Amino acid sequence: MLRELVLAIGIPLLVLLLAVLALEQWGDRLPPWLQQLAERPSWLWNAGIGLIIGLSLLRWLLQR
Repeated sequence: MLRELVLAIGIPLLVLLLAVLALEQWGDRLPPWLQQLAERPSWLWNAGIGLIIGLSLLRWLLQR
């Protein structure tokens, strides 16, 4: 069960962490397609990641 929890929660968190680190390092030198994504409202992206993490946790809890 711990393996499923790591897969359900750990992978989305790892992707989020890597994206934040990449944005911190590159700053304004992002490729054009990433600059377009960076101009969008952050609450929309945060809500999407939160939804993925929340649904993954819910799925894990219901499978127990």
